[in-house]
Amino acid sequence: MAAKNHHPGASSGLRLGTVLGAPVILAWSWFLAAIVITILFTPWLNQVRPDLGIGAWFVAFAYAVLLFASVFLHELAHGVAGQFYGQKVAAIELNIWGGFTRFEPQMDNPRDKAAMTSFVISIVGPIVNIVLALLGWWCLSAASPTSVPWLLLIAVTFANVALGAINLLPGIPLDGGWALQAIMWRITGSQFLGTIVASWVGRIIAVGFIGWSVITPLLAGERPDPLTVAWMSLIAIMLWFSAGDAATHAKRARKMETYDLSQVIQPAIASTWDADLADTLDYANTLGNAKERTLIVVLDQKGLPYGLVDRHAAAGRLAETLEAVPTGEVARPLAGWIGVPKDITAPHLLESLTHRPKAQFSLVMDGNTLVGVIDLQEFFDELLAA
Repeated sequence: MAAKNHHPGASSGLRLGTVLGAPVILAWSWFLAAIVITILFTPWLNQVRPDLGIGAWFVAFAYAVLLFASVFLHELAHGVAGQFYGQKVAAIELNIWGGFTRFEPQMDNPRDKAAMTSFVISIVGPIVNIVLALLGWWCLSAASPTSVPWLLLIAVTFANVALGAINLLPGIPLDGGWALQAIMWRITGSQFLGTIVASWVGRIIAVGFIGWSVITPLLAGERPDPLTVAWMSLIAIMLWFSAGDAATHAKRARKMETYDLSQVIQPAIASTWDADLADTLDYANTLGNAKERTLIVVLDQKGLPYGLVDRHAAAGRLAETLEAVPTGEVARPLAGWIGVPKDITAPHLLESLTHRPKAQFSLVMDGNTLVGVIDLQEFFDELLAA
């Protein structure tokens, strides 16, 4: 999908709608998770209610849908809490691992407030799951034992207990891990230290998942279930690498605190699609310097950034004709891009890019005026060399 049509923070998947001003995305991996859950839940249903027959498969799928509805409410709680503290939700995504809520980066947030905000946002999701579990338990008394509503209620209730309890574990990327990071950030004044500690706890928890799946049955004198070990191993791998990514990002962000972004900002101007190419080039050349030429960003018919003028192609096109040439005819598409304010710092740019993983350029804005372009590959090369 083209960058100009790509909602900020949105990932590939099925868009279910908009909540809190942000898209709700059902990632394609969710369907795989729904299939796995349906397959795993059906045998239990057949054991409890053999009379359901093929209907057990439909009930099992309904459980998968209800489970992910619980995950959605969990993520929605993160979003509501974030908005309460003035943050803007970029996207809510449901996927094979559950889901996550992405926020737009904040440019000015005092340390004390930021740490408290992070703690509250992290903790409300698991609390919602615990509340849903309590509601489910309360509703069980109104359902007939072993009826389909009772079976779904009992399954969703215990699933929410598990979701709440697991997410409260104090290791990144779990919500409890980000809560631990926020507490240490508040106490020590170092977000970096909080992230490193919580990410290492996350790695320990990841190893613990595998250990639990193997050691628990052995202690009971039974053989570990291969399916359980495989599933716990997949979760552990996800936790391990996510914790590692968080630590790497923290180290990079710390390294960038004093980085001067002016080193990678190239001066630029915006041009309409039908502007005269020769006049646009002449104007851009008057703004340039001996070190680097001013880039020209061409806007499409809707006024959105489309591409950069290819000066080599422009010279050839002007040499071919004496007629006026629209600037847009020699523009090469920008691909992925994000807009950033002129006074953005390197850490905030890096944070912004975690929400736009496919961006290749940053358009630097002074209010509503384009003043520069950052080639993000150059930015990352500078980051790694810094």
